[in-house]
Amino acid sequence: MKVYDSVLLAKYMMALAYEKRIVLNVTKVQKLLYIVYGYYLSKYNHPITVEMPKAWPYGPVFPRTRKEVDYTNILPLSSEEFKEIREDQELTEVLNRVIEKYAPFSASRLSDWSHIEGGPWDKTTKQKGFDWSHPIPNEYIAEYFSSMNI
Repeated sequence: MKVYDSVLLAKYMMALAYEKRIVLNVTKVQKLLYIVYGYYLSKYNHPITVEMPKAWPYGPVFPRTRKEVDYTNILPLSSEEFKEIREDQELTEVLNRVIEKYAPFSASRLSDWSHIEGGPWDKTTKQKGFDWSHPIPNEYIAEYFSSMNI
């Protein structure tokens, strides 16, 4: 199974949402990418991105996407940069479903959801010796998302 760059996936999600007339801000991109990551991990026991989500004060974050994605520059879906993603029908289907189902929620609602008691972020932040930017363990994510219907 293919593993993608989190920055590339974030850019693709922004382009996909824009085509559906939905504007994604930084927080929404982070939470939607987290949903995609969790879904793949629970369904295939395999991460979809090389970068793991980290526990930050405002929830799960993919730090590279925070630094490297220009949220004001949305590429067209036809961009050559997205060729591999476009050819991955399974992934594009999941990305479409996540955008349609979760992008309409406000950034604050998605952020609140990502902090849910007993969820992966919450469990990570309660670990002994925790410090901010600690990776959220894949086993927490897979377990949580196994009951989620995308």
